[in-house]
Amino acid sequence: MKPDDILTTQETCSLLGVTRQTLYAWIEKGKIRPWRRLGGRSAWFFVREEVAKAQGQKHKKPARNV
Repeated sequence: MKPDDILTTQETCSLLGVTRQTLYAWIEKGKIRPWRRLGGRSAWFFVREEVAKAQGQKHKKPARNV
């Protein structure tokens, strides 16, 4: 993995167009998987590929029950 493949929380939020709160909610719901968390603080890091997957899910519409 190259250093360019790792994103900070701020970079991830910016790419996804979401707030930090939304990103943390997505982590809890399993919509995005963080790569690593440093210390006891909220310093999460994400792999660019995982962010791209979450981006794709963000734009999918839920299936309609007909």
